[in-house]
Amino acid sequence: MRITTINEKNYKECVKLIYLEKKDYFDFLFKNPEKILEKAISKSIPPFLPENSIVFEDDNGKVLGVLLFAPKSAFRHGYEKWFKILGLKVFGTGLKLSSIIGQILINFSLDDVYIISISGKSLDIEYELLYRFIISHDHSKIIADVPKTILKKYETFGFSESQILNDKIVRMHKKMSYKTVSGIGWDTHAIEEGGRLILGGIEIPYNFGLKGHSDADVVIHSIIDSLLGVSLKVDIGKVFPESVVPKGISSVDMLKESLRMIKEKGYFPTNVDCVVITKHKLGQFREKISENLSNILNCEVSLKFKTGNDVYPESKGVGITSICVSNLIVI
Repeated sequence: MRITTINEKNYKECVKLIYLEKKDYFDFLFKNPEKILEKAISKSIPPFLPENSIVFEDDNGKVLGVLLFAPKSAFRHGYEKWFKILGLKVFGTGLKLSSIIGQILINFSLDDVYIISISGKSLDIEYELLYRFIISHDHSKIIADVPKTILKKYETFGFSESQILNDKIVRMHKKMSYKTVSGIGWDTHAIEEGGRLILGGIEIPYNFGLKGHSDADVVIHSIIDSLLGVSLKVDIGKVFPESVVPKGISSVDMLKESLRMIKEKGYFPTNVDCVVITKHKLGQFREKISENLSNILNCEVSLKFKTGNDVYPESKGVGITSICVSNLIVI
């Protein structure tokens, strides 16, 4: 996934997502709203300014989600540009728009920001858009006008009701704040001859593997436990019981599903630190494993290999243990 802004290549996809999220809102403001939004965004008509956006795209350039916002300055100037796309209709539409803008500017300080839309292919993408916005901008409060049809989504994001604008739209607000938490995870698997050794999603070329119902990736299992424990207050066995998940399941797939689950609750990893105890010399694989995990988690991942100095069973080749500490931001 890559991060960009609304541009000439993706603006139509972005407009479609923006409109679909708040259809009732834009239907109230405009006739033929999707076309109006396309013109407003492509011509940078305030408050629909492309530079005030965060867009997630996949590796093929397909839009996964978009967040469009407007600081107070975006509501102050440039409204004469609406004549270019509305003509004389601006007088009818303008009354609604000016009414909305007037209500926005009431109690709207320079430290506040207005969210026009948070729209994505899934809830975890939408929550991550909001997370990226909060950690990269310095505002005190977020204001949003929300159709009653999607109130629950914004309540999930932590927004509270400010006032009812009409029978369809509710103004909501949220403090622009976050906190940090830490989780710890631990996992051990016994060594078995002839299997595949997979650590951090990377297959290690040894003539043995680890015994387990899944692919027995102790590194990823310890990371999953650290993430699920601090966020959802559950462990890996609760979310992925052996009686349900297929034998040999990929731990990478389990990690991706865990990430989706915690992001839907507003938790986002910022760094992960792992210690792996084994008698086998695996330092040469450290960089490759760390890079793979960093790409999945979208944060820094550090990895250390320890022999246990002949004190622990791992030193004698009985098994491999991984201990992990993860730090997360909660919005």
